[in-house]
Amino acid sequence: MQLPLYELKEVVYQSDNFRALDIKKFEIHRGTVYSISGKPGSGKTTFFNILSNQLKINSGEINYDGKNLYAIPKKELSNQLAIVPQENKIPWGTVEKYLNKTLDRYEHTQKDKDKRIDKIAKQMDITHLFERPMKKLTPGQLRWVVLAAAIAADTKVLLIDEIEKHLSPDALMNVVRILYKKSNYDGNTVIVTTLNAEALKKMVTIFITMNSGRISSVRSATKRRRTN
Repeated sequence: MQLPLYELKEVVYQSDNFRALDIKKFEIHRGTVYSISGKPGSGKTTFFNILSNQLKINSGEINYDGKNLYAIPKKELSNQLAIVPQENKIPWGTVEKYLNKTLDRYEHTQKDKDKRIDKIAKQMDITHLFERPMKKLTPGQLRWVVLAAAIAADTKVLLIDEIEKHLSPDALMNVVRILYKKSNYDGNTVIVTTLNAEALKKMVTIFITMNSGRISSVRSATKRRRTN
């Protein structure tokens, strides 16, 4: 039986005596798309930051690919994760330089980096932005370019915090189609947080709902469709 990609046991994270996350047991499997939804303050971003190794838990155990998450060398783990936070520091340079610099971080992208950039530029229609300075982009354009770079990295895991942020409904549906293919045909694991899980139903395999730092429900896409 294949090991889960992530395995969480008795995980607790708290800050200033506030317990922001309390997960007894949960597994995340390969080639699956997960959405994490819930009201503001429910623990979505905290859960996201723990999975992306940006926060360290206070107690419990979290394994990644059969190893303790915190024992994995940073370079090894970084090569397998692409992370899109809610907010990004705006880098210097043009869009094209940003795409190149992002893909330069990953060992597996070096042989065909130009091909990857060309493909995502066509999929997300950003070729016309290549010479535009990143600091001159609108919030929507910036988010779109950051998403494009993360998708082009083709990592084992793609994590996106508040996937719909700054995106029009049409743009969101375009991303949904791309990520559906990445998961179903390329085997990537995709984990997103969202305020509107319904908008992602054509992509998501497992719907997680958070409440007060706890997982209040887990539903598969098939079960969700039967209840509609």
